[in-house]
Amino acid sequence: MLESLTTEELTDAAAEAEAHRPISDLRIKELLKSIARIGGTAPGSDDKKSYLLTQLKASMIYHGCPFIFFTINPGERHSPIALYYAGEQIDVNDFNPAAYTSSDRLKTMLKNPLAVVEYFHNMIKTIIDTCFKGGMFGEHAHHYGTIEYQGRFTPHIHMAVLSISMIY
Repeated sequence: MLESLTTEELTDAAAEAEAHRPISDLRIKELLKSIARIGGTAPGSDDKKSYLLTQLKASMIYHGCPFIFFTINPGERHSPIALYYAGEQIDVNDFNPAAYTSSDRLKTMLKNPLAVVEYFHNMIKTIIDTCFKGGMFGEHAHHYGTIEYQGRFTPHIHMAVLSISMIY
């Protein structure tokens, strides 16, 4: 159990870190380790990003360098399929976009965040299965992706893909 730290001790440690010197107080080092363990599970935290970067590097060492890096943003606000996931009774084969204004679509998606996630998951899975595992770029060897959320809280994914045909 850590004993109480004073404001002065924390200020001194901050000054050491700011001066790019190692923190000398062992209690503060333990506190920072605990924070890092918790931060490693928090989406968007620096520790989580560091963990994901380590995973990407390990996959590159094991599988080789990816041949393509890309970002996918499925654009749920413009998709009739996303509206269908959100519970709108529409005919996806004969969809009339004029029936739903851009603001109507946005309101529908904001009311149904689970529909946005389900749409995103299914679109990404379909793209991976058909384009990459389906052989568009040769025999699929490995892919790695991280999901981020934009300012309007919609997901997008950054991916690295490796095909066996690109190795040889």
